[in-house]
This record gives sequence, C-alpha cells and structure tokens, in this order.
Amino acid sequence: MLLKNAVVYVLLTLITLTAQARQISKSEALADINQLENAFRTYHSGLTRYTPSDSIKYYFNKVRSELGDMEEAEFFGKVTYLLNKIRCGHTRSSMPQGVNESFKTSRKFMPISVKFLGDQLYVMDVVGEVEVLKGDRVLSINGLDIAEIKSIIFEHHSSDGFINTSKHRLTERYFKYYYQLYIDPDAEVYNMNIQRGDEVLMVSIDGENWGSLSGLDTPLPEQTVLTLNHKDEYSYMRIGTFVSYYMEQKNLDYEAFLEKSFQDLKERGAKNLILDLRGNGGGDDNYGALLVSYFAKKDFRYFERIEVTDAYEGYGKVSIKDGMNLMTSHKGLSVWKPQENRFTGQLYVLTDGWSFSTCADVATVLHHNQWATFIGEETGGGYDGNTSGNSRTLSLSNSGIRVNLPMWKYTTANIGHAFPGRGVIPGYPIVQSLNEFLSGEDAALNKAIDLIEHR
Repeated sequence: MLLKNAVVYVLLTLITLTAQARQISKSEALADINQLENAFRTYHSGLTRYTPSDSIKYYFNKVRSELGDMEEAEFFGKVTYLLNKIRCGHTRSSMPQGVNESFKTSRKFMPISVKFLGDQLYVMDVVGEVEVLKGDRVLSINGLDIAEIKSIIFEHHSSDGFINTSKHRLTERYFKYYYQLYIDPDAEVYNMNIQRGDEVLMVSIDGENWGSLSGLDTPLPEQTVLTLNHKDEYSYMRIGTFVSYYMEQKNLDYEAFLEKSFQDLKERGAKNLILDLRGNGGGDDNYGALLVSYFAKKDFRYFERIEVTDAYEGYGKVSIKDGMNLMTSHKGLSVWKPQENRFTGQLYVLTDGWSFSTCADVATVLHHNQWATFIGEETGGGYDGNTSGNSRTLSLSNSGIRVNLPMWKYTTANIGHAFPGRGVIPGYPIVQSLNEFLSGEDAALNKAIDLIEHR
C-alpha cells in the first residue's frame, strides 16, 4: 500500500538544512528555472491535466524574462508562481531552512491572525496592545484591498485545478507570513481599514518580531482521530486522516475501527450517519477505497487509471495502452465490492478546503455514485483525481529550493462528470456567519443535524 504525499499544509515544514540566505544571480536563477522545467516535463505525469503544454512554456518564458540578481526569498516567489500554473496541489516547494529563518528574523510581521468567512477576512486573534478586535473585518492593508491581496497570494499557492477553498484555508493559517513574502517584504507598519459593526476605522499597527508571534499560530485540524458516537437521531463518525503512519504512531487500527464501527451501526439499526472528513488531508489510497466500500450499494471502481511518464522508474508494474503508460498493479484499480455490514441509511458528509488527496477521492466516488449528501465547503482536492503517489524530491542546484515532484496521475472513476477542474461541490454549501464564528458554532454540523431532523 503506497502512501500518498497528501497533506498540502506541510509545505512550510519541508525544509533542507544546507543552504544559507544569500543573493542568487540571474544566471543561477535561470539555470534553476531550466532545471525545474526539464524535471517537470520528464517526470510530472499530470503536468498538462489543466494547463496546456504551450501555456506551460509561456509561463516559464515569462518568469525567465523577469529574472535578475535577487534575494533568494524573491526567487522562491518565482518558483511558487510557476508551480501554481501547473494546478496540482501536490506540486509544492519549500525554501532552504537558512533562507527561511533569515527571512523571518529580518522582518516585522503583522501581529494578528485572521479567518476567511467566504471572501471576507476577519481578525481572529491579536498579540499585544493593538487597535483591532476579534471579529473586525479587514478591508485593506497598506492601501491594497483584501481582494487584491488575496489574488496575489493565491497566485503562489498550489491547488488542484481551479479550487480556491484550499487556498483560503492555507492563506488564513499563514497570512502574516504570506503577506510579508508575497505582498510587501519591507513592511514594518500595517495601516488597516477595518469595519466594526457599521463603523469603518483606520488603524495603524506596528509589526513584531516573528519569535514573539507563536501564540497566533492557528492549530491545524486534528488528524489522528477515529471516532464514532451516537445520538438519538443520528450517529457521528470522524476520520481525521488516511495516513497509516500517523495512525500507527497513535496505536490506531484503521481497518479494525471500520469493521467494529459499521457492525455497531448495523446492530443499532442506525438510519442517519454524519461522516466528518473536514481537515482530512489524505493518505493511503486503499484506506479511502475501503471506506467507500462500507457505503457502496453495488460493485464500484475507485480509480479509472493511473498514468506515468516515459521516464518513470519506480514502484509498480507499467504497461503501454492507447498511447499511455498505465500502472497495472495498484489495488485501487480493481473492482471493489460492498462490505457485508455496509451502512444502508442516509449518509451526510462534511467537507472543507483541507479535505484533500485521498480524502477528496473518497468524496468524489461517493458523490459521483450519489451515495451521500454533502455539506460544507468544496473539497480541496480535485474531482478529476490528482497527481501524487510515488514522488521525487527535486533540489534546485543553485537556490537549494526543494520541489515535490509527483509522478502518478490518478484519474478517479467518474467518467462523464460535470466538474472539470473543481472539487466535490456540496449540495449544501456552508459559509460560517460572523456570529457563528465568534460563538464557535459548527454551522456545517448544525446543517446536517437540521436536515436529519426535518427529513
């Protein structure tokens, strides 16, 4: 069983210890861009899933024309811009540790954390005595409105297809860092227009050292969790990850959990199940297919095909068919049968922008077969499938920037679907209101319960 390189939000921790902060020359930068393009065209089987080859060439040439002698952090922005154009959420990069640490220690960062509610940005927390409060809506920062800021930052995020929910979640978590990196590296004072109730205010906030802002770090969604509990009218199941390694570290037995849980649901005669997949960044392919088999009403395919490039050498058997190099030895390509103790009631699935990779595959197969009602946000992973699986780590020779280079192009078994470039779009999309945010209400879960109670 192969573990996908699944969780998009680890990009800031994938670091190398060798390079130090310095300038990179135009010739060095050009050589790294050439190395990057060659590696993509050689190994990345999903390179042109969403972006045609001539457009890939255009974007690389555009970046080449912009190169000069520059700080490595600025060059990193050129790399992330190119990765964004491939529209693959697993194709992501990281600066060398020395460069990243130098960037952090030499800047003054915004001492606030934020939350997107739809497209609107709100203050979530602050450090020190500042003139903003939790729940204030941020309208602009240093003369740029939030729509412009968001658009610029989004140009540097890798995501599947044209999905923005994952970009919203990632941007809000690392907003102070991304603002400094991609918007204004030299900012030390942040002049903000904010809205508080019906009043619009202008406030000025001094930047702070990175080390003093750790209290603003938003906790990541809890992953190592497998739970099932019961209420009078419904049962609630949460699966926080499909990564076998994470579960093993916590002594969790995924297959035993599913077997016991669904036997329990059957014995109780449960009629409604809420499956919470929010925050689940993916993991093992076959863990995902196994979960679907507990809801399947008929035999089903999980993956339609898995493609690799001509240069691929690695795990699995490959054969050529219809001009494609196709993986033939992956269990996910087989026909799966419904489990004997499958759930036969009404299934409600909660998703968000963190629901990625294998988690998005699960959501897609359930959605395509109409085996569930979806509530929440569009999944962060694509309906078409993704490019992940066996991957190479490319270290650019001059800058030391590391790039994850996925080599398996998965196509989910959903032939004829109407959502190219998108994720699973819930039938009941949920945008948390400001009041719900301030009071900590779970709007998506409440909607699921409301649907159950009024069926």
